[in-house]
Amino acid sequence: MSFMKVYLLSSLSEPLPKEDFLWIALDVIRATSTIVTFFAYGGDSLFITSSIREAKSLKRENPDILLMGERGGAKIPGFDFDNSPTDVMENAHMIKGKRAVLTTTNGTRLIKKLSDAGRRILIGSMLNLSAVLRRALEEVKVSGFDGVAIACAGKEGRVASDDLYCAGRMVLRLEKLLPQGFELNDSALIAKVWASQEKDALSVFLNSSSGKNALSNGRYRDVEFCSKEDLFEVVPLLSGEREIKKEV
Repeated sequence: MSFMKVYLLSSLSEPLPKEDFLWIALDVIRATSTIVTFFAYGGDSLFITSSIREAKSLKRENPDILLMGERGGAKIPGFDFDNSPTDVMENAHMIKGKRAVLTTTNGTRLIKKLSDAGRRILIGSMLNLSAVLRRALEEVKVSGFDGVAIACAGKEGRVASDDLYCAGRMVLRLEKLLPQGFELNDSALIAKVWASQEKDALSVFLNSSSGKNALSNGRYRDVEFCSKEDLFEVVPLLSGEREIKKEV
C-alpha cells in the first residue's frame, strides 16, 4: 500500500475534513463496544437513532425488535437493555438472530453525523481493534479512499479520554500494519504519543469522564470489559443510512 493519511476527529463537535476517508467510529464507553458485542454474540442487525421516540415507534411496528439504549449513562425506562456490552454478553440467548434498535447520548449521534455526510463507516472499539483496522486498510486499498479516519464521539461535544486513548492504540497498531509510514494530523499524533506512554487501558478508562459516569451508574464491569483489546474479530458496518450489519 502506498503512503496514506490517518486522520483523527477528536470529538463529535468538530467539523469533518474535506477528504474522502474510510471512517472508524468510536464511542468506547459504551456504544460502539455494545454494538461490536451485539454482533459477536449473534445479533442480526441494529438500527441506530438519536431519538427515544423513534426507537419506541420501531418497537411498536416490529414487536420482535429489542430496544437498547441510555441517556446520561442510565438505562432508558421500558427498554430491554442498557447500552451495555456485559448485558448483551450475559443475555446472549436473547440476542442471537435478533434485530435491535440502539439510542445513546453520544455514539449514535456520531454515527448519524458521519452517515448524513455520506461517509463509509466501520464500527470500532478496543474489543475489535485489530480486526477493524485490517478491514479498513483493505477497503482503502480496494476503493481508493484518501486514507483512514478515526472519529471519536467524545462526551457531550468534548474530548473523552477513553475514545482518544483507543484511537491512539489504533494509530500504534497501524504503525505495525503500515511499516512504510503514514501522515498523521495533530490529533492523531497526540493520541499516539499518549497511548505509547500509557499501557494500562483500564486505568485510563476508569479515570475518564465517561468511565466515571458509568461507575456512578453501577457499571464497573462495563468499563472493565470495554478496556479489553482484541476479544472479537467482528467488524460491524453501516449499511444504508441507519442500519448496522455484521461484516463477513
